[in-house]
Amino acid sequence: MIVPTGNRILVKPDPVETTTDSGIVMVVDEKILQHATVSGTVVALGELAFKEFLPFQGVFKLIYEPYAKIGDHVQYKRYTGVSVKDPQTQEEYLLINDNDILSRFNKE
Repeated sequence: MIVPTGNRILVKPDPVETTTDSGIVMVVDEKILQHATVSGTVVALGELAFKEFLPFQGVFKLIYEPYAKIGDHVQYKRYTGVSVKDPQTQEEYLLINDNDILSRFNKE
């Protein structure tokens, strides 16, 4: 399992559709995947995610309520983060900064 450090968040990107509604199979390559995925599920949070540094106190503290937690489906900035592969499961993940999350999808 990949463990994010600092203010980073581990996200499992949503799968990219490789066929159209009419059944046409599209060519898939890494560049297309990078451009297509802007949403995914939060898998893990770093120990400083959503915390602010308070310089006069010299500590990191949770000032605002976190806007994403493990299991949330989120949208993030395009071209952000680093693609990482879990060495045990070979699954692809994205490691992003906490402030790169743009929105959270409600489960309603």
